[in-house]
Amino acid sequence: MSLYLKTLVISLLALLSGSAFAQMNLFEPYDCRVHGDLSWDETVTDTLSQVAINAILNKAEPELKIEIDTIDGWKNWRTVDNYTYGKNRGSLPMITEVNALHPYFRDRILELIRTCRAKGIELAIVETYRTHAKQHEYQSMGKKYTRSGAGKSKHQYGLAIDVVPIVDSVAVWDNKMLWQRIGIVGEKLGLRWGGRWRHPYDPGHFEWTGGLATAELAAGKLPNLPVRDEHYPCIEEDIKLLRKYWREWETTQSSLTRK
Repeated sequence: MSLYLKTLVISLLALLSGSAFAQMNLFEPYDCRVHGDLSWDETVTDTLSQVAINAILNKAEPELKIEIDTIDGWKNWRTVDNYTYGKNRGSLPMITEVNALHPYFRDRILELIRTCRAKGIELAIVETYRTHAKQHEYQSMGKKYTRSGAGKSKHQYGLAIDVVPIVDSVAVWDNKMLWQRIGIVGEKLGLRWGGRWRHPYDPGHFEWTGGLATAELAAGKLPNLPVRDEHYPCIEEDIKLLRKYWREWETTQSSLTRK
């Protein structure tokens, strides 16, 4: 491989680091039947088109393979502890991993974060996926935390997230004008915003279910994507892997509550 091509491939891999493309064999056409369960990562490549990517990769040497850990990948998910963002959120760690979300919803959240940043608003992720054990902990802390029991929150299906704006390194929970700016961005992306609710008023909460009720989600139904395009060719396989990771987290946090 020439020095030029090596440099080009290294640059490409840097752009794609952590992305959906970096989680598969880059030198074969993507095929769910070949690659099996995969999860999509948070980085979205805007710089290069798929055509340009393929043109470069088709010239690369085929010995380079990038694998994804489908066994213990859940162990690498980001978490934060109680009071990280200035509020009592219980003793169990909060999962803040954006890849714990449904892929379509995840990408809407990444766009929310990017758009807000462009407007000068930095958002921190407070919680993404929530185990039944964590939901039960919130319920035991009173109605100001949640009115929903375990299994009845959109968080437990990777379809809800809690965020908070950060101003001068401090989480700002009570600035309604700031929340309004954030909520409008989320609603333009097709998300349901908790700032429209009265009981409870929850401006840091965004969710998307594709029109499904919680009971349907609990029964295993998946939301229909507004557009089933090339960005989500293997959504069922992605969700299977997510559910596997969710089960691991359920087991882990349930064991913590028994100690």
